[in-house]
Amino acid sequence: MAGIINIIGMFAGTAGLFFGFFYLWDKPRTSLEIVTIATVGIVGVLAFVRHVIFRKSDAKRLGWETERPDWMFEVGFANLAFGFMGFLSVLAEWGTRAQAVVLLGYALYLLQAAFLHGYRYFTDEQKSPGRLWRGCLATLLFAGMMAFFAFNVILR
Repeated sequence: MAGIINIIGMFAGTAGLFFGFFYLWDKPRTSLEIVTIATVGIVGVLAFVRHVIFRKSDAKRLGWETERPDWMFEVGFANLAFGFMGFLSVLAEWGTRAQAVVLLGYALYLLQAAFLHGYRYFTDEQKSPGRLWRGCLATLLFAGMMAFFAFNVILR
């Protein structure tokens, strides 16, 4: 089940970035709202569901099975906190700067996760292509595009 939720999250985040770039030049505020809702709100809440509710299948999917899933709860709660802030920053109309800060915060969080997956790939005896491509490289690309939208607001 965790794999399906992960694919839904990847689709939601990718669609959000696509429409973010689509509207970037004509409707920059709409673009930022779409990216924030999709890449932080939806992805964050789905990551919480995956890490906490479906923790056993997610740990197996990640290759990090454990009898003590405390760290998965912690990661899930962090994702939920960012997800709620993503929704709240847009729906409560806190403005583009607040959305940019939430977006950049989640991008930095995911950047660190990408580095961890990359480290695990290069230091594990058994190399998992999924960890390299999905966990590291795709997450780096995703976080980089999120940061692009955040800096597009911050540097204006």
